[in-house]
Amino acid sequence: MKIDVCESLACSYLRHVKRCWIVQANWKAPGDWGRHQDAELFSEMKQRFGDRVFKNTKDVGQFFKQGEIDVVGVDQKGSVHAIEVAFHEDGLNYEDTEKRVLKKMLRTRFILRTYHSSQIRIHIYFLSPKVRPNVQQSLETTFAALQSEYADVEWHLLTNDDFVESIVKPTIDNASTVADSSELFVRSAKLLKIAGYRLTTPLVTAAQPTPTRPGSEVQVQSLVPIVQGLMQTLLVDHPSLLSDAEKISLTDNAHCKEKLGLRIGFGLIRKTGCGREIKGYPRYWAKPYGDFYVCSQWSRSHCYNARSLLNFVEDLIRRNPKHENTLRPHAQAFHAYWAENCSSPSP
Repeated sequence: MKIDVCESLACSYLRHVKRCWIVQANWKAPGDWGRHQDAELFSEMKQRFGDRVFKNTKDVGQFFKQGEIDVVGVDQKGSVHAIEVAFHEDGLNYEDTEKRVLKKMLRTRFILRTYHSSQIRIHIYFLSPKVRPNVQQSLETTFAALQSEYADVEWHLLTNDDFVESIVKPTIDNASTVADSSELFVRSAKLLKIAGYRLTTPLVTAAQPTPTRPGSEVQVQSLVPIVQGLMQTLLVDHPSLLSDAEKISLTDNAHCKEKLGLRIGFGLIRKTGCGREIKGYPRYWAKPYGDFYVCSQWSRSHCYNARSLLNFVEDLIRRNPKHENTLRPHAQAFHAYWAENCSSPSP
């Protein structure tokens, strides 16, 4: 019997975090169920996305029959949650990943809207624990298009750090007292705890940036350790590098967007007293840096943000020349990230 631990995690997440009173894995609509407006919905999707998605799909019947949703739940308010998961140890790697994920998302919406009126609130999620930067960027573009075209659905792309912060951690925290042996993920988490394995150990480590050395190449695959290293320096090790007013400015989304050019959707930092959640989702790392939490949303527009943070550090160096030796390694790490992962060798 095949057991998918990611599907088990998704089931537990819907039960214990989203408080769904009905949860089912591998849901497929019976073929004899009556349907409404399916041909109209299918025609509308084909017009919007064309052969890019539907080249090998003959008709609405074929599209419908191929549909199976990994996990579906209904919460106590009647909202429907549908989750598609992909767990590839070496990183998400479908053939033509963007097209395949887009088709999965469109089919999920198609099935749910076939049976539910527009008054029913629908959430559709795509979860994957490991996605490489170039694939991540294409998925973000795909989900931005879905959000633009179908605002009747709340779309959730949760990968890499978002997968850990928004799915894994809250599920473990909320299911700590569950005794249901059918929940594979929860039971596995308890086994690790009993065995003495610390479930709170960060899945992404290395808090300090990697400095460049003459004759060596720096290859950085994630912004996370670089951002964490910078925040450790500015908020913990050398807090005088930023005035109190500057720190408050960094909590403001408008300032971070307009003055620093960051694309994260939130303030770079947040007072610990304000908590980590925005609209019910943790958007800041659990570990505080001094009196602040630090934004964890670094899977979005990563190249653009690397350039913006590099400019931010360079400005700090200009204003604090006595601390150049402290700040320069951070600038080098952001520059190395850009050179390794982005389209241009220098910002």
